[in-house]
Amino acid sequence: MKTAPRFHLYVLNGDEPAGLEATGLETERLDDPAQVVQPALVLLARGQKPPPELASISIELPSDAPASAVREIVRVAMENVALKQQVTQLEGEAHRRHSQFRELNRIGIALSAEKDIDRLQSFILTTMRQLTHADGASLWLKMEEDGVPKLFLASSQNHSIDKNTYEAFTVPVNEKTVVGYAVSIGSSQIYEDAYNPPPGKPVGGKSFDSQFGYRTKSMLTVPMRNYNNEVVGAVQLINAKRQFETRLTVDNVDSEVISFQPDDVEMIESIASQAAVAIDNKNLIDSIQALFDGFVQASVTAIEQRDPTTAGHSGRVEGLTTGLARAVNEIATGKYRDVKLTDDQMKELRYACLLHDFGKVGVREHILVKAKKLVPGQLEVIQARFEFIERSVQVKYATEKLEAMRAGANGTALDEIDRRLAQEMRQLEEWAQSIVAANEPTVMPEDKASTIQFLASQTYEDIAGNLHPMLEPQEFRFLSIRKGTLDPQERLEMESHVTHSFHFLAKIPWTPVMRGIPEIAYGHHEKLDGSGYPRGLTGEQIPLQARMMTISDIYDALTAQDRPYKRAVSNTVALDILHDEAGQGKLDNDLLDIFVAKKIFQPVGER
Repeated sequence: MKTAPRFHLYVLNGDEPAGLEATGLETERLDDPAQVVQPALVLLARGQKPPPELASISIELPSDAPASAVREIVRVAMENVALKQQVTQLEGEAHRRHSQFRELNRIGIALSAEKDIDRLQSFILTTMRQLTHADGASLWLKMEEDGVPKLFLASSQNHSIDKNTYEAFTVPVNEKTVVGYAVSIGSSQIYEDAYNPPPGKPVGGKSFDSQFGYRTKSMLTVPMRNYNNEVVGAVQLINAKRQFETRLTVDNVDSEVISFQPDDVEMIESIASQAAVAIDNKNLIDSIQALFDGFVQASVTAIEQRDPTTAGHSGRVEGLTTGLARAVNEIATGKYRDVKLTDDQMKELRYACLLHDFGKVGVREHILVKAKKLVPGQLEVIQARFEFIERSVQVKYATEKLEAMRAGANGTALDEIDRRLAQEMRQLEEWAQSIVAANEPTVMPEDKASTIQFLASQTYEDIAGNLHPMLEPQEFRFLSIRKGTLDPQERLEMESHVTHSFHFLAKIPWTPVMRGIPEIAYGHHEKLDGSGYPRGLTGEQIPLQARMMTISDIYDALTAQDRPYKRAVSNTVALDILHDEAGQGKLDNDLLDIFVAKKIFQPVGER
């Protein structure tokens, strides 16, 4: 029988079992169990005890068996040892594959969950470095520059270089660089020494090394493919190390750096593909986000185009409300100390603020932009009417004066006619001025209100002698508005913009994290005591975010400089009004205290 060359037969301390010499088997003396060379079999004499660590590869030989039987026993034992080793290797490989699968699955989940592109790229590189013990890693993304494909360095890491090695630059997709070569041919490249590449392949690392005093040796470059199997970039790992935590220097590279293994290529290719899909998805989400942001901004522009007098209002309310929300997140005491709005909730609040007045597109324009009590053109009609009345009065007195002159009236009688004419003309002028004053969006004094009511009951004659009221019923209704520019019917229509906003926003298929937007916008004119509109909600029925927006909305409306129907008030007066409303139980006093204490109403740099 011939022993396989790779097998070693050992006897302990030179004590060869009886009858072994007759078998013709070649054995080796084993004095130190640590010196065993695998694969091996330890042959024991009857009664010999093997070292514990060699028990699995030891066999006791019978002392009285013929040589042929001993040889057969040894052969079978060798086969058993070989099978055991094979089983052990397979179990180890299965365990390694299972661990690798779990790790890849964990990485895939993490890649899918990460939303921040910088953290995503950093996670990709860190994970690949940990799995391969790579000292450095870089992530390259494919792009076009003037129609020419190039690779953009999106992120990089290096464990042994303290300074930041990241520098945004591009390289062409060609055979002049290792990463460009890998992407151009679409296959992974594994180098044992980047300075001595395989024939026909580019040298790698020298430019980087000369800049940072580094030595690039082993290198693995893997193209990244998306779900369409298109190469969208590449990852490059450099200097696989014996120990991951080792910091490399030019002097210890040869002793500490090892080659990347074929198994590494397979694993990194799998991760690279997942990373490519994750980055594609993130870019798609970003583009959708940008699209929606554009839509929101276009919607805000549409609102402001319809009502230029409130231009910038939605943006200012958004800034004030999100500033208040961030302040609430930071407080550690008080009623809202446990409230912590997430990034998604902050984004939800931002959109709700920007779109809270979108329903104004459903309000008739003459109401939306109504700067005076009368609708545009009505005052001019009234003024023309009074001019006609003045002319009529002048004609009336001119006729009377002419008849008096024909009748031989003297100067005193004629002077009396002129006096009455002047008096009536002054009265008409005073009435006209009262109408102009009443048309202003200020609180109307009692005397002006009485004058308007009196004029509504007065009449004048047209050319045909028909009587008409000096003020038409609609004109009287508008001029009788005691505060602001809208009468009750118009105010209801203006207030309906909140409901219009809700119905508009409710039609948008929001994602689960954004579905609160319609309800937040719906509640921004509600008051805690139920005196708000449109639903008369009270207390906790109003979302917290809506209560924040209410304070911001009122503050901006009070201090805005561009409202033609009211004068802007100072910050102090505006805050006094807000405190008065909070004292009446209309506004959330705790939120208002934070709004004031944190000076949310001031520019960020002045808080």
